[in-house]
Amino acid sequence: MFDVAIVGLGPAGRALASACASAGLQVLAVDPHPDAVWAPTFGMWADELGDLPTTVVRARVDHPEIRGRAAHDLTRTYVILDNPALQAALPLTGVEIERSRLDDDDVLALSGRARVVVDARGARPDGRVLDDPTPHQTAYGIVLPSALAAPALGHAEGFLMDFTPDWAADPDRPEDPASFLYALPLGDGQVLLEETCLAAAPGVPIDTLKVRLGRRLERRGVDPAAIATPSGREVVRIPMLGRGAPPPPGVVAIGTAGRGGHPVSGYSVAHALASAPRLASAIAAGRTPVPDPTRAGDHVRSLALRALLRLDSDTTIELFDAFGRLRPGQQRAFLSRQSSALSVLGAMWGIFRRMPGKAQRRLVAATFGR
Repeated sequence: MFDVAIVGLGPAGRALASACASAGLQVLAVDPHPDAVWAPTFGMWADELGDLPTTVVRARVDHPEIRGRAAHDLTRTYVILDNPALQAALPLTGVEIERSRLDDDDVLALSGRARVVVDARGARPDGRVLDDPTPHQTAYGIVLPSALAAPALGHAEGFLMDFTPDWAADPDRPEDPASFLYALPLGDGQVLLEETCLAAAPGVPIDTLKVRLGRRLERRGVDPAAIATPSGREVVRIPMLGRGAPPPPGVVAIGTAGRGGHPVSGYSVAHALASAPRLASAIAAGRTPVPDPTRAGDHVRSLALRALLRLDSDTTIELFDAFGRLRPGQQRAFLSRQSSALSVLGAMWGIFRRMPGKAQRRLVAATFGR
């Protein structure tokens, strides 16, 4: 019998497998492509890196901006991760690896081979669901050389969120839902320019975001030929509520297969990396780990997601303009998966009282209305 069987070697699964092996546990890991380099661009705050070596940082932005009606320096360093280096920092030494793609029945069957079975296959283990009606964050991005991307950034070092409505056909009357530009250097003279809808149900189609990105970049002076032939492309689809179905009976779900994603920002990697040692310690102690128990703060975050799904573009822009004016501690509380309910409520109240009256009324209606 193995101490633990982990299905899926994305960031959540690999971090846990590495932590369990370091704790001396007998670990089985199952993944169809265990040696594959992760394709998505992962970002996190520099203060969340913990004990990870500096080699995992591909690029850093010391003054990321958020834009609503105005520009706001978030005064918190943001980093883009180097995926091969991050995988190397999470070694699988001593882990027995099997190459296979498992369905729910297969995952459940592992309970005959391991004391604890962990599902880390992601929010859609059976693949993308066509016409998925659930809340999604979607994005379409391109990679350009820094010189060609410069007009999109202006004087900014990088944008975590730029809600300037120059993506809209009529910027004075932007269509709903709003989207923003996520624009950050990747190192080696490359910049990612990504049009993102933070949350919509169903998710905004990728083709729509592609049109919005092209419109935005051309209006800022980026060469249309460069937009049409970028160095790379990226497509993002993040189910904001995780899998939306319970894991197989007795199976522990982590990462986006469980409740590891932030229901407002969609971020999950930093939380997965930070949670792995705690979960490994529980398994080593003979306990079944509880990855993300429902707490009061989760109910507060669900209200924030409800509001985001129902706000019009103008009010969304006002909301994030108000977020940019929060104190740094309140911004961190709103974005952190670990924040208490009181901290999140305090941040949400800070946002509310910084919004104009008309936007406040719309926010209340979106949050509590029928």
